[in-house]
Amino acid sequence: MRRRRLRVVFLHYTAPSILGGVEQVIGVHARALRDAGDTVTIVTGRGTARGLETIRIPELDSQHPAVLRDRAALAAGVITAQHGLLVATIQRKLRPILAKADRVVVHNVFTLHFNAALTEALAHFAAERPGVFIAWTHDLAWTDAVYAGQLHDGRPWSLFKTALPGVRYVAISEKVATEFTRIAGVARSKIAIVRNGVDRVAVLGLSAKGVKFATRFELFDADPLLLLPVRMTRRKRIEIAIDALAALRTTFPKAALVVTGGP
Repeated sequence: MRRRRLRVVFLHYTAPSILGGVEQVIGVHARALRDAGDTVTIVTGRGTARGLETIRIPELDSQHPAVLRDRAALAAGVITAQHGLLVATIQRKLRPILAKADRVVVHNVFTLHFNAALTEALAHFAAERPGVFIAWTHDLAWTDAVYAGQLHDGRPWSLFKTALPGVRYVAISEKVATEFTRIAGVARSKIAIVRNGVDRVAVLGLSAKGVKFATRFELFDADPLLLLPVRMTRRKRIEIAIDALAALRTTFPKAALVVTGGP
């Protein structure tokens, strides 16, 4: 049975056209879901996403002038009247967009303090719609010594170390998951780990023929994969590489050897 197509929103300070690791991950995930048949929208403060619907709300950008002023005040432990106005503005602009979404995948905003007004707005929406929001966690403000002097007791600072009810938390590594478990007091079993993937075909620049060859001989699963770039002549002593492979396979059963030279 074919699964129901979802309306998925990816949300971050900036979109994939802005150079950054998080932005590139968002682009890969968004295109994968689009290709699977879902309706995908990227909501961001700055940048675009080629081939994907992008909605820009300037106040989502961590470098927006109003956001920078708010962040400076909060770093000093001061909550200004402008902070509340910024939260209200972001809520007003986001509400009609997020109301239509089946899932909202939020990268880093729940656990970083770069736009606290956005975090507060999202926390409000998450409380209204439990089960819809996913906190995709790359970085944690409360465990980074660089930010120690910028974080204080109480809200909004406490939001960045809180496991919000109704929000599904995903970490990119065991380290991030363990750290969040410690600061948020949440059970480790409540945090899923999804590591950042690599598009092997794109990274290696493989042709369709190369992909077919690698798939046929299970080279994508080789561990380790030995490469011998020599012509197949007697003086190259290829038999030594074959013996080495045999020895390796006693410990690494998925070891493989590729000779790239012609006969």
